[in-house]
Amino acid sequence: MKITVFSQISIDGKLTLGNGGSSKGLFTRFNDEDMSFIHKFRGEVDAIMVGRNTIITDDPQLSNRYGAGGNPVRIIPTTTLDFPSSAKILSSPGDTIIVTTEQSRDHQMIEQIRTSGKEVLFAGTESVDFNLLFPVLESRGIKHIMVEGGGHLNWHMFNLNLVDEIILMQLPIIIGGSATTTLTDGEGYEDIEMTKSFNLHNFEARTNYNLLHFTRHPALQSVH
Repeated sequence: MKITVFSQISIDGKLTLGNGGSSKGLFTRFNDEDMSFIHKFRGEVDAIMVGRNTIITDDPQLSNRYGAGGNPVRIIPTTTLDFPSSAKILSSPGDTIIVTTEQSRDHQMIEQIRTSGKEVLFAGTESVDFNLLFPVLESRGIKHIMVEGGGHLNWHMFNLNLVDEIILMQLPIIIGGSATTTLTDGEGYEDIEMTKSFNLHNFEARTNYNLLHFTRHPALQSVH
């Protein structure tokens, strides 16, 4: 399985505007050609994954509305299941898999999700176990996942050595804010030997943003 972290960021690595804010403001800096680039990539992958914070703050549809190809399966890992039942991932057409924990089997939201025609998978006891989840997804023919996560979901992907490539659309802006979501949040590393290394595969200065493409460093072994 291939995992691609695909994000729109500022020069200082911010994903959103403000603490707990939305990323929608960043997208106002992109034109139709830029948006087509994003959606074309969505049409080339098997699934797209975002966290519950993204569902709550942005309420995205996560579909391919510009590019060729089909709509990817939408995968939402969450331990809390506290996003609204009116969320577009539940109310709009398309395959959606909500991934949660064994502790949430009796959560009232489970039935609402299934009633909306979407699927629920259980992976892990107290938190979503991606090392359990990914083999299940791969057995269903999902070979390439586009992670458009927030800082916490991205952190889990990197921390578990699951990321194969990073594609960044870097806007020439500074957002700032110590509490503003960055490309990776989470616990972070205090030892340089713990950090994750990637190679710069390609750089392209485009009209509205810089496109950066990183690939996994050979020394960073994949576990999936």
